[in-house]
Amino acid sequence: IDGYFQWIAFNTSNFRFSGTGGGSYSVENGKYIETIDYFSRDNKKVGVSLSFNYLKNGNDWYHRGFSSKGDPLHEIWAFRNP
Repeated sequence: IDGYFQWIAFNTSNFRFSGTGGGSYSVENGKYIETIDYFSRDNKKVGVSLSFNYLKNGNDWYHRGFSSKGDPLHEIWAFRNP
Protein backbone atom coordinates (compact mmCIF):
# COMPACT_ATOMS: atom_id res chain seq x y z
CA ILE A 1 0.00 0.00 0.00
CA ASP A 2 1.24 3.50 -0.79
CA GLY A 3 4.40 2.22 -2.47
CA TYR A 4 5.58 -0.24 0.20
CA PHE A 5 5.44 -4.02 0.48
CA GLN A 6 6.19 -6.63 3.13
CA TRP A 7 6.17 -10.40 3.16
CA ILE A 8 6.43 -12.90 5.99
CA ALA A 9 7.15 -16.62 5.75
CA PHE A 10 6.04 -19.18 8.29
CA ASN A 11 5.20 -22.84 8.47
CA THR A 12 1.41 -23.12 8.30
CA SER A 13 1.44 -26.40 10.27
CA ASN A 14 3.24 -25.13 13.37
CA PHE A 15 3.25 -21.35 12.71
CA ARG A 16 7.04 -21.25 13.11
CA PHE A 17 8.46 -18.01 11.66
CA SER A 18 11.12 -18.41 8.97
CA GLY A 19 11.71 -14.91 7.58
CA THR A 20 10.47 -11.50 6.53
CA GLY A 21 11.40 -8.76 4.14
CA GLY A 22 10.08 -5.61 2.59
CA GLY A 23 10.76 -2.28 1.02
CA SER A 24 9.38 0.00 -1.63
CA TYR A 25 7.81 -0.80 -4.99
CA SER A 26 6.88 0.97 -8.19
CA VAL A 27 5.03 0.07 -11.37
CA GLU A 28 6.72 1.44 -14.49
CA ASN A 29 6.39 0.58 -18.19
CA GLY A 30 4.52 -2.66 -17.51
CA LYS A 31 6.97 -3.81 -14.83
CA TYR A 32 6.46 -4.25 -11.08
CA ILE A 33 9.75 -3.33 -9.36
CA GLU A 34 10.57 -4.08 -5.71
CA THR A 35 13.53 -2.50 -3.93
CA ILE A 36 14.52 -4.41 -0.79
CA ASP A 37 14.91 -2.23 2.33
CA TYR A 38 15.14 -5.09 4.85
CA PHE A 39 15.51 -8.85 4.57
CA SER A 40 15.89 -11.04 7.65
CA ARG A 41 17.50 -13.92 5.76
CA ASP A 42 20.32 -11.99 4.04
CA ASN A 43 21.28 -8.37 4.78
CA LYS A 44 23.38 -8.32 1.57
CA LYS A 45 20.12 -8.15 -0.41
CA VAL A 46 19.24 -4.72 1.04
CA GLY A 47 19.23 -2.20 -1.82
CA VAL A 48 18.67 -4.84 -4.51
CA SER A 49 15.84 -4.17 -6.98
CA LEU A 50 13.83 -7.01 -8.50
CA SER A 51 11.78 -6.49 -11.66
CA PHE A 52 8.73 -8.61 -12.52
CA ASN A 53 6.29 -8.84 -15.40
CA TYR A 54 2.77 -8.60 -14.03
CA LEU A 55 -0.89 -8.92 -14.97
CA LYS A 56 -3.91 -7.91 -12.92
CA ASN A 57 -7.04 -9.97 -13.62
CA GLY A 58 -10.03 -9.23 -11.38
CA ASN A 59 -8.88 -9.72 -7.78
CA ASP A 60 -5.81 -11.71 -8.84
CA TRP A 61 -2.32 -10.32 -9.45
CA TYR A 62 0.08 -12.53 -11.43
CA HIS A 63 3.77 -11.81 -11.51
CA ARG A 64 6.75 -13.59 -12.98
CA GLY A 65 10.47 -12.97 -12.77
CA PHE A 66 13.35 -14.09 -10.57
CA SER A 67 13.73 -14.23 -6.79
CA SER A 68 16.53 -12.52 -4.86
CA LYS A 69 18.44 -15.83 -5.18
CA GLY A 70 17.99 -15.80 -8.97
CA ASP A 71 15.45 -18.63 -8.98
CA PRO A 72 12.49 -18.42 -11.41
CA LEU A 73 9.40 -17.08 -9.66
CA HIS A 74 5.75 -17.18 -10.71
CA GLU A 75 3.26 -16.08 -8.05
CA ILE A 76 -0.45 -15.38 -7.98
CA TRP A 77 -1.63 -13.01 -5.27
CA ALA A 78 -5.33 -12.67 -4.45
CA PHE A 79 -7.01 -9.68 -2.82
CA ARG A 80 -8.75 -10.61 0.41
CA ASN A 81 -11.34 -8.44 2.10
CA PRO A 82 -10.44 -7.71 5.73
